[in-house]
Amino acid sequence: MDEPEIDLRIGPPQNPLEEEILGKLRDGLGACPDVAFAHLVQAQVGGRQERPELVLFAWLVPAAMRSLRSALNLVSEVVAGALPEDRFVDVVILNSAPELLLDVESADCLLVERDTEERRRALIAAESGITELGPPRQARWWWPF
Repeated sequence: MDEPEIDLRIGPPQNPLEEEILGKLRDGLGACPDVAFAHLVQAQVGGRQERPELVLFAWLVPAAMRSLRSALNLVSEVVAGALPEDRFVDVVILNSAPELLLDVESADCLLVERDTEERRRALIAAESGITELGPPRQARWWWPF
């Protein structure tokens, strides 16, 4: 049986965070070794939410996927440290939902990009319909004996 389709709307924030808070997020995520790139967008699940909410979609470097909980905790700590107590942002590890990457990218709300090559690789896979990415291929030396 097919799962019901979810009406997820992703776009630029209508009520963006203040520039000082955005700066703290950029600095914190930019220093986070597990984050390849991150987008801060507005998302709403039709029929389940009355209004859209801010969501940070973070794409992790492949090595961080071995300890997803640790990476999520680190990203969440950065977000919590940047936000005032009365604000919140949902955090989604985009590697776990790569089918959303193109929708997130189309919102044009890139917050930080630490690993340009990983972002390029993820976009190529998403455009090709690949939903599971393994670690990047390493060049192998071979000798024609």
